[in-house]
Parts: sequence; structure tokens; C-alpha cells
Amino acid sequence: MPAKSTKNPGSRVRDTSTPTPKSKSKSQSKSSQPKPSNSSKPLPKPSPQSTIAQKTKPEILPLEAQQWILDVFSSTFGERLNNVAKLKDDIQALKGFLYRRQFDKAFSNDEALEAYSVRWSAARAVAYAGLLAEVGGLWEGFKAGREGEGGGGRRKVVCLGGGAGAEVVALWGIGTYGGSELGGDGRNERENGDMDGERSEGLDIIVVDIAPWSSVLSKLSSTVTSQPIPTSSESREAAEGPLTPPGKLAVTFKQFDILSMQHSEMQDLCHEAKLVTLMFTLNELYSISIAKTTKMLLNLTGCVERGCVLVVVDSPGSYSTLALGGGKDGKGDDGASKEGEEREKRYPMKWLLDHTLLEVANYEGEDKGEGKGEGKVKGTKQWEKVYNEDSRWCRLKEELRYPIALENMRMQVHVYRRL
Repeated sequence: MPAKSTKNPGSRVRDTSTPTPKSKSKSQSKSSQPKPSNSSKPLPKPSPQSTIAQKTKPEILPLEAQQWILDVFSSTFGERLNNVAKLKDDIQALKGFLYRRQFDKAFSNDEALEAYSVRWSAARAVAYAGLLAEVGGLWEGFKAGREGEGGGGRRKVVCLGGGAGAEVVALWGIGTYGGSELGGDGRNERENGDMDGERSEGLDIIVVDIAPWSSVLSKLSSTVTSQPIPTSSESREAAEGPLTPPGKLAVTFKQFDILSMQHSEMQDLCHEAKLVTLMFTLNELYSISIAKTTKMLLNLTGCVERGCVLVVVDSPGSYSTLALGGGKDGKGDDGASKEGEEREKRYPMKWLLDHTLLEVANYEGEDKGEGKGEGKVKGTKQWEKVYNEDSRWCRLKEELRYPIALENMRMQVHVYRRL
């Protein structure tokens, strides 16, 4: 049990626009990396360009659930948060490595991984939970669980590049507090004494990442299922038990480079999945290889079942560059630059994603154009886009408490459903 001082009631969530990096390492590393800087600027107003996000909507995720999510991180990493000076040094070193894209050094040990999760995953978990609760109604059949298991049942979620724990804790938060198509209400189960840990209902979350996040995820899971997490109306000492029964939410971590994943491996991973997430991962994958990332998305298309929902979140305005001219860096096959020939072209991540899922994925037969659909015959439509936000703000409430300052965040959101 962490020391009480991690629950510092005087620490408030900071309102700042400083960039927040999310990188996993190599192919699961994230695209938006910060420059090492201590500057803080006023928050800009939300962009009016989003198609859905800027409409006035009621608060779906209650404040109590948002605070619970932050409490999971402060309880799990209490020792790290007690040594603020060391934590700040680790975070500053992380920022430098991420800015220089030295991902192997950034995530070389458990201390660095925990520092990242404490600093960036906590706020992102709040943002993801609000988003997933909002679009939960789009998940056809999610409450019903897997086919053949009757009412309730277990639901499978696959988080690609989700090792830092934000996606997992967000899903736990929704499942614990109910109020969405995820179903379940851990508060009622605790109040009614129904904490027997039966695995007949609940979430099976599969996390895939290239960095070694197993220790971080194991610690977060232990906090949720074994330690008392207080609600807004009770102190930590008064909390009677965990809000989530053991077995209600199960997490499995697989350390793997998803760009090298074969079709059979993707099939094993995504079979019966109701939801697949790519949070601040896709644009970094595109920056490594547009061709390999396109192939990965097409593999995913062929492996998920009808009704599965894919949620993609990334930095607004993300672009990827494709080198042209037959060789790397725009050079010909002989290594010489082709004078007068365009060397590279930049594509918006949103365009690449839509083009792959809504156009290329519809073609059948042998692909002779590395994901471009050349040599194929147009078949049936594979995906429909059901939700889109070009710029979504997550502004953390002033009432929320966390031992260190957190930041607001902005993201683009794209949601697809398999047909």
C-alpha cells in the first residue's frame, strides 16, 4: 500500500498546452514528441473543424470515475511519486530521448517505463475513458459478449501499442463505473457483496507493444483488483475493498512488433475481438513504413469479425512522408538522385487511414502494388466510418487531484466498424 502522501489534496491538475509525448519504442513509439522545454503557454481554443466534437454534449464520464482513474496511477506508483525530485529527473531524461527519437534508451528499464506511465498515461487514461464511453453506443453487440456465451459474457479488446497502461485503465474505469455499452458497475458489486471473481462476465484485454511494459501493466492490474480505491465520498482508510473483482477484468501482455506480425499471428490475436484500439501509435508506424503499416491494417481487416470497432487516436494534423523515385530518400535504384523528379510526398495520417480501410481494403485477389490495390478486383465494402473528430480537446477538471501537475490534451479521433 503506498504512503498516504501520494494522495496530496493540494495538488491540482495544471492547465497547460505543453506537448505530451507517447512513445513505446520503435514501431509502437508515438509520433508526437516534445522539445525539452519548461515553458508554459495559455491553452488555445478548440478548433471548429471537428465534425462531431465541438457540439455541446453532456458529461458522460462522471467526475468520480475520472478521479478513480487518477487514483489508480497514484496508488500504483506511490513510491515513485513520493520521490518527486528523482521522478522529475527521469521525466526530463525521457523528454530528451523522445525528442531525439532514441526510443531504446527512453524505455530501457522499469524506472523509465514507470515514469512515463505516471507522467503521461494518467491524463491520457481520463481522455480515453471519456471518448470510449461516448462512442460506446456504436459497439454493436458489445454487451452481449462473445457469441455462444449468452447474456453478458466476456468481451475481448485488443490494444495495439497500449503498453503504457492508459487504454487499459480507461477501460477499467468505464467497466467499474458503468454508464456505457461496456456494462458492469463495480461500485454496485462491492456494495452488494458480489465480489466472487467469476469470469463468466467481464473484459479480456490483450495489449501488444514492442517495449517491455509487462511490469507496469501487472502493477496497475494488481492495484485495481486487490487494493482499496476510495470513491469521492470516502477516504482511502475507509475504502472497504477493490471496486473491481478479480477476474472481472483480465489483462494479457504480448511483447511484439506489430509491423512484423504475420496474418496467422494477427488472426490469433484479434479473433473474437469486439474492439481494437490504436492510440497515438498509427502515425509513428506510418513514419517507419507506410507500406508495412498499410499491410498491417489490411491484415487486421482480414482477421477481425463483423461488428468489430476500430478506434484510432493520434495527434491532430499528423502527416507522414513517403519517399518517391524508386529508392530510399528519393534516389533511383542506382543511388543517384533523379534531377527534376519529386523526392518525397507528405500524406495526412487521416487520408492514409481512410484510403486503406475504405478503399484499398475493398479489393480482392493478388496485390501487386504493395497495398495500393493494383492487380486486384474490387469486392465488397469492408469498413464503414462511424465517427470522426479532427480536433478533440480533453480538458481536465479543476476538481481533479493528482500528486504532480498534468496537462490537457488534443487529439484526432477516427472510428470504423467492420462490415
